[in-house]
Amino acid sequence: MSIAVVGAGWAGLAAAHALLRAGRQVHVYEAAAQPGGRARPIEHPTLGVPLDNGQHVLLGAYHATLDLMRTLGIDPAHACHVQPLRLASADRALRLNFWPLPAPAHRLGVLLGSHGLDGWRGRRHLGRVMRALNPERIAAHETVQDWLCALDCPPTLLSSLWAPLCLAACNTPIAQADARIFARVLRDSLGARAPDSHLYIPRTRLHALWPAQVCAQLGARLRRQRVQCIEQERHARSDGAPGAWRVDGERYDQVILAVPAYEAQRLLASLPGANGYLNRWPAWQYAAIGTVTLRLRAPWHSGQAMSLLWDDPARNAWGQWCFDRSVSAAPGPEQHLAHVVISGAERYANCDAQAVIEGTVAQLRAQARRPLPAIDAQALVTEKRATFLLTPGLARPQTRTPWAGLLLAGDWTDTGYPAVLEGAVRSGQGAAALALAAPA
Repeated sequence: MSIAVVGAGWAGLAAAHALLRAGRQVHVYEAAAQPGGRARPIEHPTLGVPLDNGQHVLLGAYHATLDLMRTLGIDPAHACHVQPLRLASADRALRLNFWPLPAPAHRLGVLLGSHGLDGWRGRRHLGRVMRALNPERIAAHETVQDWLCALDCPPTLLSSLWAPLCLAACNTPIAQADARIFARVLRDSLGARAPDSHLYIPRTRLHALWPAQVCAQLGARLRRQRVQCIEQERHARSDGAPGAWRVDGERYDQVILAVPAYEAQRLLASLPGANGYLNRWPAWQYAAIGTVTLRLRAPWHSGQAMSLLWDDPARNAWGQWCFDRSVSAAPGPEQHLAHVVISGAERYANCDAQAVIEGTVAQLRAQARRPLPAIDAQALVTEKRATFLLTPGLARPQTRTPWAGLLLAGDWTDTGYPAVLEGAVRSGQGAAALALAAPA
């Protein structure tokens, strides 16, 4: 059985890996110069150091991704900087720690190990959140803000903790984000047992975690071309099974579309019955993510691999999270880097890039407790369609389509997660499992 995978992001490569392990004939098509999708490596002329297109953190609960790494002979504990769940602001005013208590008291560890929760009311609110991490009990129309306010959230905690955490998890403002999905993320982090709550920060570029190994396995079967057309043969096989598929004229038994939603819509539009199917898709709204990268003269050694920043766009302070690579990166030039992540980056669309960088650097210097070393180079990278807005009731497509032998994969499909790497891997593996289960 021959299978085409269109798209070499994390979803497409996860599907390809599963199919290769099962002994299937696989070809992967990728339009971009570098595979990896939104987690692809890039070269920036100003920095002189390769870097990721964006910063990503894994959780111990991301079993699909971590197990995939192990099947390729990669130990996540060596490939990543691993630490117990700890979310702290750069100025240390807020600290959310996980004390590893045995179940069923494990969720109390968040309360006992935290500081800056706005007194007794804040601790009581956080306790209520820990007891309410059941997505099925949250109304389908509820936003994160509605849900948290119903749990008596102090206004200061809503703005200082939940708003940046929601942006980091969903890239959607707290007043618009789906409470059910956000609760699922919290259940797998703050509300999880200690090993599942651990943070995994890659020591090197994301591509080296496992995608590079799959690309090496594919070799010439990874084709660098943008697919223009997919079509199904009109005649069924003699055994009654549906006809084969053609990808830019080349014949395959099955196709997995693992491209962004807007690209999938383009490729599906010419298929019979496509209008009725695509009309049921949501009207996708996209959100941008920006990353300010600083190449420092010396490693920073701030003491925190990842820290929370207080953003204030009115004062040109844009960032919500800072990554100090001197703490988490493997020895080498990358330890001289610091990254500041700006979710909802469409807010600075009308600003000059240099002004955004300068405002973010000023924000970092004002809030970090350890002085920032001299900056040798700096850059702003913006992914304009980084994720979709995760609003309540968003009817995300399923893996199966109305056309036999044509499957979907991607973090935008109905994974039960936001647009995160684990969702992409799960979707790719799910599509591969359905392809493998089809009659030969």
